[in-house]
Amino acid sequence: MRRILMLSLLAAAACGGPSRGHLVVDWTFSGVSCANAGVANIAIDITNEVLTPSTFACRDAAVGVDLGSYLVGNYDLTITGYDAAGTVTHQQTQTLAVHGGENQYAIDVPAITGNANISWTFDGKNCATAGVDTVTIFVDPDARGVPGFNAGTVACSTLNTDGASVEALAPGSHTFAIFGWRTLSTGPQLLYRTHSPPSYLIEAGKTANVFVSAESPP
Repeated sequence: MRRILMLSLLAAAACGGPSRGHLVVDWTFSGVSCANAGVANIAIDITNEVLTPSTFACRDAAVGVDLGSYLVGNYDLTITGYDAAGTVTHQQTQTLAVHGGENQYAIDVPAITGNANISWTFDGKNCATAGVDTVTIFVDPDARGVPGFNAGTVACSTLNTDGASVEALAPGSHTFAIFGWRTLSTGPQLLYRTHSPPSYLIEAGKTANVFVSAESPP
């Protein structure tokens, strides 16, 4: 279902004709419908235009919205998706060109992700004291620290900071674990691993400070 808007536009007093175009926007959220993406409400904003209404329930505008008539030109449109609790989960800003006649756009609105700044120690020691050269970061390992998603291997310490960042995490609770390695001529040697992965809440558009410890194997 696509909603049809009755708009109060700043340009509403202009006469119709070839200088105006009809604008329709269809949407998906991370490639699926608003319902499947967990989006309960959708807000629309167009720079220098006043939309009435400007927020729609997913159940009433599952496919998109008919924005009505606009003067020919370019418009900056922002679509924001909210979950049932009112938290922003998806957002996209895009410039749309309105030409005379019909203008229809399909916009896929990406999820807003969160980031984690991770710091670590090894049996309470820093990288240099523990003899750790590189660290492999795992996101969402199980309770025993068995690896989940491998987020990459990085230098243990960079610019005197023992830690690293992980970006583009889906909002929600995530666990974290690390492996600490020493580089030998025969190859990397595992010195430390996380035994009890901590859990942290990652919020959309925010960065969480995460501390992870690692201990001697097993």
